Amino acid sequence: MAERKSKKKPTARREKILKAALEVFARKGYAATIPEIARLAGVAAGTIYIYYPSKRELFIAVIRNLIITTPLLDLIAKLPRDSDEDIGSTFKQIMFDRFDLIDSELMSRMPSLMAEVQRDPELKALWNEKFLQPFLTQMDGMFRLMTASGKVRKIEPAVTVRAVGGLILGFLILRIMEGETSPLNRLPREKVAEELMNFVFYGLTNERRLKEEL
Repeated sequence: MAERKSKKKPTARREKILKAALEVFARKGYAATIPEIARLAGVAAGTIYIYYPSKRELFIAVIRNLIITTPLLDLIAKLPRDSDEDIGSTFKQIMFDRFDLIDSELMSRMPSLMAEVQRDPELKALWNEKFLQPFLTQMDGMFRLMTASGKVRKIEPAVTVRAVGGLILGFLILRIMEGETSPLNRLPREKVAEELMNFVFYGLTNERRLKEEL
């Protein structure tokens, strides 16, 4: 029991630090200081450095924690194990997870945080090293497994992963920019997710014809 409590405490403290850091970074940008974040988190500044060696590391961790949720990672990892019938269902669940992210209050802070990354060369390099490239590599491996199992066509993974990722990311950005004026507001989530799934898996070609090619 004592061991279980000791494991929970660092996790809870890390989450408290990330939550406080998001609040402070969202208000002040990268100019925010570790002592400010520590005060809001209710910990000593030195405690933050136990979990994050630098302010840049903490900043990237905040963005990653905002974008990538544990349920999302679990769903992505599930795709290669899915039967042909289940892949569509899992993909739609992934889209629902992204829709939830768009609708959350936290997402409104994402543009300002990403602007900070683009302005700072060291932050941008760290973003690529700690988040973007590892995530793309994970997606590449997932796609290769799905290709090897015959669930999807053999397409260059480096292109496919970025094309699908770019499609979903671009779709979500447009959805955010349109806001209440988006015609998607008049469609059920299930319908939007299903249409996206069909587009990703079948493109603009005739569905039946493409299935025969597969």
